[in-house]
Amino acid sequence: MREYPQPGERWQHKQGWTVCIIRLTAAPFAVAAANPAFSHEVLYRHDSDGQLTSGPLAWFEASYQRIAAAPRKLTKATGGKGGSGPLSLHPSVTLIRPRTADVSPRPTPGADHYSRFL
Repeated sequence: MREYPQPGERWQHKQGWTVCIIRLTAAPFAVAAANPAFSHEVLYRHDSDGQLTSGPLAWFEASYQRIAAAPRKLTKATGGKGGSGPLSLHPSVTLIRPRTADVSPRPTPGADHYSRFL
């Protein structure tokens, strides 16, 4: 049975950068029937700058490999507390805190930059 990327999993590209899976979506039937390679789309976030990107599942699986499974939720059955933080949320609720990326500012375009000629 095929194992699809799951939200929260970490994957690494052939050239080294890492991403975190946000979600896997199915394409409309008309698109999937016309081109099965585009039947599913993966939305993922780059760890380096937090940018969201999406791509066809077939291409994603050919370019990336799984490096870490999705984090397990702690429940009473696994010995953890069901809630999350001081709010004592229900165990089915996942609390996601945004990370701030440490990205250097983009350089200003020089005199030979293509935007100067538009």
